[in-house]
Amino acid sequence: MKKKVVISGSLQDMVTYCTAIYNIEGKIKEDELKSIVENSPIYEDKNFYTNVLGHVSKTTVTRKTKMFIHDFIVTLQIRYEILKVVDIELTEKDELWIKHDINKLLEHFELLLSPFTEEGLIEGDE
Repeated sequence: MKKKVVISGSLQDMVTYCTAIYNIEGKIKEDELKSIVENSPIYEDKNFYTNVLGHVSKTTVTRKTKMFIHDFIVTLQIRYEILKVVDIELTEKDELWIKHDINKLLEHFELLLSPFTEEGLIEGDE
């Protein structure tokens, strides 16, 4: 399985994008993989709230995830948007948290893809 991953954006942009494209060695059964990802609690769209030392000040980060399948290509896109910053400055720690979350999501996604490429869940292998 070949892959290409691009992560762009920063705290200054208030948004971070990730596109991961996987080239699989056979045509995937689209319904089965989509069902796994859509029903996974890991990939659900989610809001994260960070408070500073128990103060009312907080940052809201929204994560949205979409997956697309076409023949041998599986694309996963993730968007992190900082929705609201109240009375606090964003730090490099916030940016590192987003990049760490992206890396963990990609790790889990590749684990979900592995049975489709190794155990015969590719169309025509039944």
